[in-house]
Amino acid sequence: MGGIGKTQICMKFNDKMADQFSHLFWIDTTSEDTVVQSLKEIYKKTSSPQASVFSFSPAVVLNWIANLKSE
Repeated sequence: MGGIGKTQICMKFNDKMADQFSHLFWIDTTSEDTVVQSLKEIYKKTSSPQASVFSFSPAVVLNWIANLKSE
């Protein structure tokens, strides 16, 4: 699906809706490996208490993201 404007749509959505969300994550979905790598980067950069307690797994990061509350 290259070249149909997916990134531009996402950027426009972010511009218009940024005040509705407390976090924005860009996850490379090119392959399963890039998804896992993107989640690892979120894990490393997060201030989530889970990050210091649990070792990395995609499920831990996805659970943390699913439970985010607006700040």
